Formats: sequence, structure tokens, C-alpha cells
Amino acid sequence: MKNIFLTLLVLLTIIGCEETVTIDTQQVDPVVIVEGLVTDRNQRHYVRVTRSVGFYDTVATEPITDATVTVRDNRNTVVNYSHNPNAVPLANGYYLSDTEFAGEVGIDYTVTVTVDGQVYTGTDRLNPVTDIDSLAVIVNEDEFEDPDSDGFFYEVLFYVKEPQDTKDFYLFKFYRNNRIVRDDPTDIYFSDDDLLAEDIEGVPTASFYTLGDTARVEMYSISRNGFLYYNDLINLLLGDGGFFGAPPVNPRTNMSNGALGFFQASSLSEAEIVIQE
Repeated sequence: MKNIFLTLLVLLTIIGCEETVTIDTQQVDPVVIVEGLVTDRNQRHYVRVTRSVGFYDTVATEPITDATVTVRDNRNTVVNYSHNPNAVPLANGYYLSDTEFAGEVGIDYTVTVTVDGQVYTGTDRLNPVTDIDSLAVIVNEDEFEDPDSDGFFYEVLFYVKEPQDTKDFYLFKFYRNNRIVRDDPTDIYFSDDDLLAEDIEGVPTASFYTLGDTARVEMYSISRNGFLYYNDLINLLLGDGGFFGAPPVNPRTNMSNGALGFFQASSLSEAEIVIQE
């Protein structure tokens, strides 16, 4: 981590859906894993359905391509999902909603996945998110003086005013030219509002940028259950596996019937800036 804030985000608190879930190696039978996201953007949303594999297999998970997938809200509006292996950059195991729709704040969304006659469900509430006020670009002097930086010495700062009258949880994603970036491959940037306090003033994002790059920051609302899931996941990813370490425990999930993963509903705030002198 290049600053205290991001270190705290990774170590003390919890779109992500993009991290591979590590399964307890003591597990014998394959387990269904469901990952999905509904946002307040009008678009086709996704659900990914996979199955865990043996500890010595060379792939992390096995895609399930013949599941039945639906998402229902608490007003009984149902959206069907279809497997779509050609939805670049997605791959096998991803199901996209048959129609575009936008989630709404305060509404519960429930995914139902049927695999081989077994039904798995998970519910999450879509909470509001505060707007990102602005982004700014500065030159990081340490990187500027590093001969190996190769021009990547611009740092992007973001500014947010966080409401303190509610209990809120957030997930952050950072992009360079539409590709997600992290300071470390296992990083997950998440927080609650106790850590963020009321003002986020000029907090550096992950990674560095060069002239002409487009930087984007995405800020997702997450539920308390989502916070707990990401907290468990980062603890699992950062576990040293030493002799005196705690045995691996699968992250807490909102999925039923023994499935792993997490189905997430989020509001999304984003901001973008082009790196210029």
C-alpha cells in the first residue's frame, strides 16, 4: 500500500466480485459458488455460477453453464438471466440479464440459481451511495525521481463528503484506461464510514498513471453482509498459512443451501479524469 488510508482499507475493512473465492481444502464434495451484482445503472447485470474443484486441480473453479438463473425484487418483479460465454470480457459461467434494468435504492434483490435440481438463493438490499465530489492529479515526487517509473509518476486523488447520520459501507474500484488496477493483486478496497469519517480529502487511489491515461474511480454502496463477506475474504487472502495460523474458513455468504460466494446489490458513484500536464 502506498499510503495509510489504503492500508487500512485492505487490513481493517472490506463489483468485489472479481476476486477468486478460495475454498477450504478440507472440503471433499464440490460446492456451487454464486457471484453476482445488481446496480442502480440501467444495464444488463451479471451472475456467475461455478463449482469448486479438488485442491490439486489446475483451475480455480469449474464453470456451470446449464443453471437456471433469475433475480426477483421484493415487489415480485422477476428478470431472467441467460448464459452468455461470448460477452467479452466475460467467460463461461457468466449469466447476463435478458433485459436491461436499473436497481432501486431501498429494494431487496434475490437471486435464485437452480443447478441439478438444487436451489440456491441469496438476498441483498440496494443502499444509497454518496457522490464522489471530484478527482485531482498530482506528481508523486518519489516516483518522479525513480528512474524505473517509466513516466508512471502521476497520482490521482479523490474527494468525497461522507454523510454521518447513517451507517454506511463502501467498496472501491480503481481503473487505468478501463482496466482495473491494484497496488497488489490480492487487494480489496473497502471501508465503513467510521474509518472514512466525514471528509475524504485528497486520498490517493491505487497505482500510478502516465500522461494521456484515463483514471476512473468507482464507489459502490454495500450492505453490512457485504462488508462481512469482503472482510472474511481479505483475511483469507492475507492468511499466512503458518503452523500457528488459524485454519482457513470460507467467507460468510448470503447464499443458501451450502453455496459460497456473494450476491451484491449496490448504488454506484463514479468519476473520471484524463492525466494531463
